[in-house]
Amino acid sequence: MALVAALGASGPAFASGFGLNEGSADWLGNAFAGEVAKAYDASTVSTNPAGMALLDSSELDSNVSYIGPSATFTGSASNPYTGGNVSGVNGGNAVAPAASAAAFGVWALAPKWRLGFSVTAPYGERVSYPGDFVGRYQSLVSSITDINLGLALSYKINDHFSVGGGPNIDYFNANLSQALNTPLSALTGKDAIGDIYGDDVGVGYNLGAIYKVDDTLRFGLDYRSRIRHNIKGGQHITVPPIYAAYSPLLAAMLNAANSHATTNITLPDSVSFGVYDQVTPRLALMASATWTEWSLFHALVVTATNGSGSSTLYENWHNSWFAGVGANYQLTDKLMLQTGFSYDESPVSNDNRTTRVPDADHYNLGIGAQYQLLPNTKLELAYLHLFSPGGKINNSASASAGMITGGYDDSDNSVTAGVTMKF
Repeated sequence: MALVAALGASGPAFASGFGLNEGSADWLGNAFAGEVAKAYDASTVSTNPAGMALLDSSELDSNVSYIGPSATFTGSASNPYTGGNVSGVNGGNAVAPAASAAAFGVWALAPKWRLGFSVTAPYGERVSYPGDFVGRYQSLVSSITDINLGLALSYKINDHFSVGGGPNIDYFNANLSQALNTPLSALTGKDAIGDIYGDDVGVGYNLGAIYKVDDTLRFGLDYRSRIRHNIKGGQHITVPPIYAAYSPLLAAMLNAANSHATTNITLPDSVSFGVYDQVTPRLALMASATWTEWSLFHALVVTATNGSGSSTLYENWHNSWFAGVGANYQLTDKLMLQTGFSYDESPVSNDNRTTRVPDADHYNLGIGAQYQLLPNTKLELAYLHLFSPGGKINNSASASAGMITGGYDDSDNSVTAGVTMKF
């Protein structure tokens, strides 16, 4: 049960919590500012489905992203069995680079109706420490994969007001591991390794509205619902063979913990508000703010189905805010330049930071360019750098894991390329 509690939940260093903002090159170029009010390409299906009503044709938008985050730990961990510190290394960069893709489509069904879809990866993580990491009794691998299929319908009520919405079908998969600290770990120099894994499909929804003041100014509002996942999977412990020679009872107890297991996690809901203003024929300014209910992630309860009980890991995350501003400049008839800056508050603080969630507040600076290659084809490229002050850690995954103390330095460099085709 100490293993189950210690494996807990996880988060990346890409966006606050365990969210992923990367999706569209257009989003990245403006540092994710103004998404809820832009409504000028198919990616609005995901950020505000009401924006589909403002598109004058059907279109497809596909994107691929490279995400290169960094989270490096410096510090030490205590060992409750020896009274000293856990031997090992700090581990270098714990967050592996990753690729992500997204696609959006909009069809003009009638003058006032639009139908759309989106395929995105709104959550994800690849955190991995070496086997001799000083914090290996806190965590080793934390892997999350999330794929979301959104379907939406929009309706243009009049020349000023449009609404839209639809379901989100979400696939969530997690694989978490750590070394287990036992009295035999220091004696034999070998660690048992515990893994927890599972997946589920959940359903939520997205609702949006856009108010168009005139041809240059519009406001957007979007609500994305929470999604509850009832995760089914298992827990497995790899026991070194030498344990049986030293303590057959302990080896048998560890092996007996292998079981199917279940847990629940609720992905947070959020509310976004934004404004887009075409100040001049060449210059557009935008801004947005988002509130996310990360406090839903208060505790994780994992239950083994072999009758050995359940354990609770308290996370105590808090709700967070995002705010950003951006600008687009039409340099030539074919080339548009983008930039933006945003602040993304982390739901994690020094009080509840763990090795699975080496997260801190984010400051994002984005630049991008869009080139009209053909009358119906546009190419997009954007780069974003994430600045973060990092944060301290003073946490224990369980009584047997000891206390890990130190700090993290976080940053990220992301690149997204996309192509939009109208038809």
